[in-house]
Amino acid sequence: MSHEPEANSTYRGRYAPSPTGRLHLGNLRTALLAWLHARLSRGRFILRIDDLDTPRNKPGSIEEIIADLHWLGLDWDEGPDIGGANGPYLQSGRLDHYEKFFDQLKTAHLIFSCTCSRKDVQLAQSAPNAGQIEPIYPGTCRPPEGWSQQAAANRTPVSWRFLTRDITITSQAELSEPTTVKLDKTIGDFVVKRKDGLYAYQFATVVDDGLMGITDIVRGSDLSDSMLRQVALFDALGFSRPCFLHAPLMHDSLGGRMAKRDGSDSLEAWKSRDRAPEPLIGELASSCGLMDTAYPISCQELLERLNLEDLLRSMSAARKSAAALNPA
Repeated sequence: MSHEPEANSTYRGRYAPSPTGRLHLGNLRTALLAWLHARLSRGRFILRIDDLDTPRNKPGSIEEIIADLHWLGLDWDEGPDIGGANGPYLQSGRLDHYEKFFDQLKTAHLIFSCTCSRKDVQLAQSAPNAGQIEPIYPGTCRPPEGWSQQAAANRTPVSWRFLTRDITITSQAELSEPTTVKLDKTIGDFVVKRKDGLYAYQFATVVDDGLMGITDIVRGSDLSDSMLRQVALFDALGFSRPCFLHAPLMHDSLGGRMAKRDGSDSLEAWKSRDRAPEPLIGELASSCGLMDTAYPISCQELLERLNLEDLLRSMSAARKSAAALNPA
């Protein structure tokens, strides 16, 4: 049965996994933290499946994700299995929304067609700046000021990029210091639509979060680099910016980052040992400081023993601990 919000009708949180394989324990810990944040805020919690990258999707993963989250003891107020007023809750069913807002950016001359391949961009910058995940787009196809779409009508695009010229963004994730950057110097013009016609993650997730009225996003720190791009898109599309909270990543037994592709510490492996969900919840909660020692506990019991301040304090301590172990 869905948890009914008691007071905060404005809070809307979400968990949005991709169906590219079975959830690993790090995915589940992030889902647990997002659920706790929503429930302790007495708001609504939405499950959305980000299945837009169809070449990477695995058959049956959507059903497995839903079953695994239910097995853990999580619930949601809107989602692909129960519906809701903001559906559909599969990105593959939301293409008309992406087309509408893509056209909005195009009409406003905020995106441009680009013939550069990924290799072209990499070759144009031999050494990315420290901490930079990918090379900054060198501006090869960036149109001049005062340009029009008609001027580039004969260009066959490899992709469509968001124009970051003259955009300065100040943003702040919860538990973090505010950041002010000039996007064209630190990120560059980034892809919103790929050569294969698929809309990029950065664009699709902003459209979905905006239309679904998401106010708070709790997710792994591996996505913190996406925040500035997404804030720029929230602003450009006229959506309110949500509050971001980035949780430290969970590592496997060898100290490496968990990944679906290598099956690291999967829930399937846990279940194969005939383990119940309560011991796992205790392990997940203990790993991020919500409990001093790990012992079996249900999601509901964990929720009842916490308040929002406890959750934020523990996440802050876990972030500092992760930063100390993995200095930039």
